Amino acid sequence: MSAEFAAVARLDDLLGDPWRAENVYGFAAGAARDARGDFPHAFAARLDSVDFPLAYLPPSLGGTLRGLDETLLLVRVAARRDAALMPATLLSCSAVLTVLAAGSDEQAKTVADWVQEGRTIAFALSEEQAGSDVLAGEAKLDPTGDGYRLWGRKWLVGRGATADAVVVVARTAERGPAAFTAVLLGPRELAHRVRRQPAQTVTGMRGIDFADLVFEGTPVPRAAVIGAVGGGLAGAMRAQQVVRLLSTGACLATADTALRTALRFTRDRRVGGVRVADTGYGSRELAVAAAELFAADLLSLTAARYVHLSPATFGLCSSVVKRVATRLTSSSITRSRTLLGARAVLAHGPGAVVDKARRDNEIVETIDTSPFGVLRAIAVQLPGYAPSLPVDPGTVQTSAAPVDVASLFAFGEQLPDLDPAALDLSARPKDLVLLGFVEQAEGAARQVAAGGDERGAELVRELRAALADTFATAAEAQRDRARGLGASAELLDLAERCCLLYAGAAAVLAWRAYPDRGLYGEEPGGSGWLTAVLAVLLALADGRDPRQAAPELPPAVRALTRLDAAGLLFTALPVQLSDGRPESEEGDATS
Repeated sequence: MSAEFAAVARLDDLLGDPWRAENVYGFAAGAARDARGDFPHAFAARLDSVDFPLAYLPPSLGGTLRGLDETLLLVRVAARRDAALMPATLLSCSAVLTVLAAGSDEQAKTVADWVQEGRTIAFALSEEQAGSDVLAGEAKLDPTGDGYRLWGRKWLVGRGATADAVVVVARTAERGPAAFTAVLLGPRELAHRVRRQPAQTVTGMRGIDFADLVFEGTPVPRAAVIGAVGGGLAGAMRAQQVVRLLSTGACLATADTALRTALRFTRDRRVGGVRVADTGYGSRELAVAAAELFAADLLSLTAARYVHLSPATFGLCSSVVKRVATRLTSSSITRSRTLLGARAVLAHGPGAVVDKARRDNEIVETIDTSPFGVLRAIAVQLPGYAPSLPVDPGTVQTSAAPVDVASLFAFGEQLPDLDPAALDLSARPKDLVLLGFVEQAEGAARQVAAGGDERGAELVRELRAALADTFATAAEAQRDRARGLGASAELLDLAERCCLLYAGAAAVLAWRAYPDRGLYGEEPGGSGWLTAVLAVLLALADGRDPRQAAPELPPAVRALTRLDAAGLLFTALPVQLSDGRPESEEGDATS
């Protein structure tokens, strides 16, 4: 498995041991840049030299994309050192993918050439007064004899103060989703009647300019229109399905850094002669944090293959992975920070590294789609799954043909080309993970039990019942106007619950896909990590403290320790890292 991702290990080796204070690509350097608010120029240039910014661009356009699963891992090994590397090097993906989803071949070649030349293409959709309601946008394109004039203000545009080009979505009609058009403005257009506002100070990813763009009758040629007039939101929303997935790379990277820092710290520090990692509190917090990270990791890897294999059914998964990754990694980082004790408040050492990881992680939650927007997109789809997952498992109606989910979990195997234009915006109950899980749940439970893990088998069955209940309740709420999305928050709560259960379904299917090879360093057929993950996810879905699942948690911290001891990324795949020991703690085993 590791051979398929050798490029990921090579990149990490190229960047050197991140624990070394003198390494400009390491943790200390990232924390220092963050404190100064500096853009990571040298780091970005190093990644440019090995074509890192081309990792999402198809080879037909000069890119290096082999599969988004590999791209996600490349992002993780770079961004774990400094998550600001994502907007510094990959920010153009929103704009480029919008063009690939809706634009012409000529426009696709233009943006690809710009990216290869090292230019940055910003993406301008949000407006301050509109919030998460993109249909409330007021920036407009007025037709003229030879094109359009663009008026209005776009808010918090990433790299807005420094971008070389920009894709803008603006209004061309009065109402509805078809009232918006996307246009591609190059250096020539940006030089006329465009005001770039000063970059605003943000809490995370400091050094990256988030600035407003003000258009004051900017001339826009007809050739700048991406796709059809009125198709701007459709193209942008297709692109955002991929962007939401890629953004999880920053979530996973920051959680890896925080948890690895906490793990090493708690293994080196003793309280009353006992290592903090071995105390009841320390081991439990590490285990929950590990289970949360593992759940987000597996779902992200699955989604990265899903978008290639079945783009027409990817819509639900796209929203779920964004919500799961941001929520679970945020919780994992919070637990990691708590384990540092008083050092968590220091602006140097492990406290600075974890604090930066926390703030960078929080930025991702609202980039590309807000939490409310994500949950709303999920909520409207839930009722359609009720017939597929009846509450009574004895009445399961499987699909006419077996759901092909095995390819979703064949991590490392070749994928078809990514086709953003094939992404579907309709809410159709065809999600492969959910339908695959309902077909395989009982078989998986029996397989887990056959390995001697009766509790794990019980949790698989509980997961299936919880999913069925969630969809049935959503269907009832949809029929009752007083409980619907517009009248109460119930469907949003059900969407949140669905996200956690969906992650559990992906974990079960991933475990079943590797009967002869354990994941997270476990022996073949071992289900300890799976039991820990399901126990935590089901507790969260039910509104319970996951620490109450203490009996199921130890395998997660053992898996975490194995991965770190072997110098591996905290992922299901054996990705080798260049990490040594933190300089300040080598040989230090006392408090």
